[in-house]
Amino acid sequence: MEEIEVCICKRITLSEILQAIDEEGIKDLETLIEKTKAGTVCKMCISPEEDPYGERDIHLTELLK
Repeated sequence: MEEIEVCICKRITLSEILQAIDEEGIKDLETLIEKTKAGTVCKMCISPEEDPYGERDIHLTELLK
């Protein structure tokens, strides 16, 4: 099964993000970005608002809910 890339620019996968949230106990977006570096290039993976054309399947803000 192919892994879903959440942050295409940095090639960060969904499982890497979820692991960081779980292991680090991350509760806020700023910490998630700092720890994983996801969302630091084009920023479209951060939230639907940053991705106006819906190019990303999942966003960091959706994973923190």
